[in-house]
Amino acid sequence: MAKTAKFKFSLPALRVLENEHQYLSYLMDEWHTIVLAFERNVYTVEEGHEALQSLRRLIVEFIEPLKNHTEKEEEFLFPMLAQYVGDEQGPVQATEEEHEEIDAYIGHFLHHTLGDVSHFTMEDMQQVVNDAAEAFEVLTVHFVKEESILFPMVDNILRIEEQDKLYEQLYTPII
Repeated sequence: MAKTAKFKFSLPALRVLENEHQYLSYLMDEWHTIVLAFERNVYTVEEGHEALQSLRRLIVEFIEPLKNHTEKEEEFLFPMLAQYVGDEQGPVQATEEEHEEIDAYIGHFLHHTLGDVSHFTMEDMQQVVNDAAEAFEVLTVHFVKEESILFPMVDNILRIEEQDKLYEQLYTPII
């Protein structure tokens, strides 16, 4: 039986973002399985090389939808909220900083796995995979923070016209 999505928010703009979080979480789960296998030392060195290449491929495929999602938030959601709560400190700034942190972890992982990784020892692979593990952790907490802090702000602070405008801006595909 197919698993149906459960939404916390009824506001259409927030449903769009929440749906994107669910899709991104689904993609993250695919590559996090490999991360966990490295953490549990289940691979031989040869299997590790193959797993590392698979992990890199999955993260590369993950980047575009993630980038499209975060760009929508930064272009539309954050500026609209910042009108009310500011962006010099607080939840908007913190969320933008998390976007940068996620980009840094993913970028570091991709940089260190570019090219031939067949010379990597298991220790080398586990060290570089740690960047993917950190990206997963930050993203997971990030989604929870957005859904528990920023999204309720949108629901409570933005006027109906702003909520409608935000929906029109956000209702675009991320893939």
